[in-house]
Amino acid sequence: MPTTHDLHVSPRLILHAFKRHARYRPWRLAVAFGLFAAVLFPAACQPVDPPVPEEGAQDALPDQEAWNTTIYLSQDGRQEATIRAGHRFYFSETNVTVIDEGIHVEFFEEDGSLASTLEAEWGEIDGQTHNLRVRGGVTVHSTERGTLETDSLTWLNAANLIVTDAAVRLTGDTDVIAGDGFEADPGMRGYIIRRNIKGRFLPDEQPQ
Repeated sequence: MPTTHDLHVSPRLILHAFKRHARYRPWRLAVAFGLFAAVLFPAACQPVDPPVPEEGAQDALPDQEAWNTTIYLSQDGRQEATIRAGHRFYFSETNVTVIDEGIHVEFFEEDGSLASTLEAEWGEIDGQTHNLRVRGGVTVHSTERGTLETDSLTWLNAANLIVTDAAVRLTGDTDVIAGDGFEADPGMRGYIIRRNIKGRFLPDEQPQ
């Protein structure tokens, strides 16, 4: 069926047709002129409503904003992580710190030695739990196990675990393991890949 955009009716043809069948009777000519005006000026009869702004279109403004800062996270008096942020802002209403530039994280062992480093494009720190959530080009480099690559990841401060439900790829010295879902301590010892596990061994390097 044609849509309203497919119908093109000439006002002159409408007036001519009514003149033929109305035999110039006044009331029929009035109907003809009414239809003529409706075809010629359809938009004039339709009220135009002003646009209604969308609810919540504007985000809340941050209470604090800073560049090139360092955040220290600890548990029971022991330093567990250091977060360097190129740009961060803080929202007091939700007690959340958002990092949108230059995220670099260092995780530490119980003896204070470096366990791993993390880099990502975006991050969020919960001010109550001190949990860290990151996404975008996430890489975790362990000093012992290798490099983990994923799209998103969460560090649980109280449990000192890094977890994700996203696809992961773990590259070690001798193998590459991939799958979906991951859980481990920041040093990535005793890690768990939950689903769709695949792996392969890397060829030994030949001496030059």
